[in-house]
Order: sequence, then C-alpha cells, then structure tokens
Amino acid sequence: MPWRSGDNSRTLAFLAISANTTIVIPAGWAIDAVHVENTTANAVTGGVKIGTTAGGIDVVAALAVGANVLTFVLDAALLKRFFGAADQTLHVQAVIAWNSAVINMYVPIVRLL
Repeated sequence: MPWRSGDNSRTLAFLAISANTTIVIPAGWAIDAVHVENTTANAVTGGVKIGTTAGGIDVVAALAVGANVLTFVLDAALLKRFFGAADQTLHVQAVIAWNSAVINMYVPIVRLL
C-alpha cells in the first residue's frame, strides 16, 4: 500500500480501480477526506458508494463520478470517518455500473491514537 506520510497524517492511494474492490483503513486512523480522479471518458453510472459491508453506504452514499473528472466527497457527505481499534475494510462499489471507467482514489487519513 503506497503511503505519503507525516507523523500524524498519511494519504492512501488506490490506483486504477475499474471494478468493485475493497480498501483498508489501518487501526487507529480516521478518514480525513476522499478524492477521486476518473482517468477515462466514461462516467461511473450512478456514482461510487463506500461502505463497511458489501453494498453498504454508511461511509459514502453516492459520489457522482463523471468522465475525466477530479472530485471529492464533501465533508457533509462523508458519513462515517471513525472506526474501531482494528483495521477497517471498506467496500468501494459503483452504485449502478462501472461503465468501463477507471478511477484513482486518494484517502488522506489522520492518526487517532
């Protein structure tokens, strides 16, 4: 997992996502933001959702991801930032379909403990 780090913050980079996948937030860290770069001319149909379970929307319900876009989750739309003391697996899925889109996702995180 690639890191850009400081003592109390890091950015997780998940590159070339083109299908439903999982990402892991390490124990003792919280999500600060979610940035998405679509590297193709195809929009993700229905946007991207992120949840703590497959099909879940408890972290991000639906982030619109248009063609060739650089976007982010607004603070109010980041529904869950903090997790338990163990690593947290998050499910990243298209709300409807990936539509041949390929995205890079950058998740700045901050240390809690």
